[in-house]
Amino acid sequence: MTEQFPFIAETSSLPLLSSMCRVRRGENFRVQGKTVSRPMLCLILQGDGVLVLNDTVYTAQAGSLFVLKSGTTIEAAARSNVTEFILLSMDTVELQQVRGEWKMTSSPAFPLDWQTGRLLVRHEQQAVSRLGQLYETYRGLQPDHFISIHSQLHELLQFLSENRLEANHEKVDPALERSIMYMRRYMSEGISMDQLAKIAGLTPSSYSRSFKKAKGMSPTDYLNRLRIDEAKKQLTEESCVLKDVAISVGYGNEYYFSRKFKQTLGIAPSVYMKRDQLRVATASIMGFHENLASLGLRPVAVLEGVLDRESDDYEQERRLTRQFDQLRQAKPDLIIGDFYHKPYYDRLKSIAPTIILESTDDWKENHIRIAELVGREKQALLNVKELAFRKLEAGLNLQPYFGQKRLALMEITNQFIRLQGNGEHPLNHLLYAELELHPAQLVSPESSRNEYVADNIPVLDTDYLLIHRASLQPASEKVFRRMKQTASWNRSPAVLHGNVHDISNWQRLCWTPGGQLQILNELEQIAQQSVVFPQAGLIGH
Repeated sequence: MTEQFPFIAETSSLPLLSSMCRVRRGENFRVQGKTVSRPMLCLILQGDGVLVLNDTVYTAQAGSLFVLKSGTTIEAAARSNVTEFILLSMDTVELQQVRGEWKMTSSPAFPLDWQTGRLLVRHEQQAVSRLGQLYETYRGLQPDHFISIHSQLHELLQFLSENRLEANHEKVDPALERSIMYMRRYMSEGISMDQLAKIAGLTPSSYSRSFKKAKGMSPTDYLNRLRIDEAKKQLTEESCVLKDVAISVGYGNEYYFSRKFKQTLGIAPSVYMKRDQLRVATASIMGFHENLASLGLRPVAVLEGVLDRESDDYEQERRLTRQFDQLRQAKPDLIIGDFYHKPYYDRLKSIAPTIILESTDDWKENHIRIAELVGREKQALLNVKELAFRKLEAGLNLQPYFGQKRLALMEITNQFIRLQGNGEHPLNHLLYAELELHPAQLVSPESSRNEYVADNIPVLDTDYLLIHRASLQPASEKVFRRMKQTASWNRSPAVLHGNVHDISNWQRLCWTPGGQLQILNELEQIAQQSVVFPQAGLIGH
């Protein structure tokens, strides 16, 4: 097959079709904690929902193809009324040449170096068609079809291997995959660029360019990441010795290893070894302390140092000074900050080792990164999984109420009216992608939010208007009153039908699992209240 490795040609894997089934289920279909006993492919034919493989959450929808390696644990819940999928299970036979003779043994391994999870392919419809044809052949199986059906399986796997896509939708290059397999096998030894390029059948310069385009980083950086990932596993073992770990993953000495480790993770390996015992503080306006709380860890101090342009400068500086004093007195072992606190990095670092997390629009990245820094990765994955099922449940509960109606979010400050846009943001992803609610046309499709003075707001042509009051000061109330005197407000369908509701600060809540749960609860309360008290929003007219 395309992905066989020429440097280990004396060993080959031969996949054989074990069984196929086509499953159709009705509404409320759910799978809980089933374990795969042999390698499988799963093709979703109809429906959509949540699929969890080994605690990693995926969106499942028609046309999605998943690889399930032996031992994979599955949980799933359907959003649709009808769910249909094909399961293809395989047995793998290992063929090994020993002293000129071929030995054959059964193996639970997947026949190709594919990881459990979503398998992205070009020509998705062709893949669906080929798998469907194989199922039809299997269903009419006769004794003399034995060779034919296994040949079809090999052709299907060949097609998938030739059309696999990277996460960035670039075509997977089998030559590069061979070099990555070599990295994994021989990371403890010295690996040169010339070796890797030769395995891939390219010149060193062509190999480096192709690799960076496919993986988003250089081969050297990728190898370093593999080595650090393996080192992290070893550092969690009780009896590990730093020097031995460094040598086992291919670093010449523990000092060089420590430097590379700290460059990659932000903390030294000696700190990583005792990460579940650290006294941790946060410097964040994105709720990092709430992330820690959802992981079962109470921060020793919380700093929120970003200046608010609408507040008094003197009072803000006093508040910041007080927070820094409290941070010093707490004597943390580690400070985790968001990118808004980069300007304070030197001040924070003078108190304790400090990690500033990079900017991202994916709240899960922050949550899992924070969990890794404090040794609670399993809890983070559990939080993400439980929240995914809760979102699915909430989406089904909200659809009868919101349906195709339009939604807009507003924030009232001491000076401005802010309308939430529909640009890249975890709040927008939650509302409009995961819950499948519908943004009003006035919601900007690109920006995260737009600001207006109170008497110049656009026409609020929306069925539901959800308002967060950033301040309860008299200035904010004055802005609110001025807005309510405009034609844009009084002609709004949301205002006319009593569908204007007060909400918490969803902009901040959406960055943490607990905050997202609160948003779901508030949405369900709005729906429930409107059913019991129609035409009576929390704000009203």
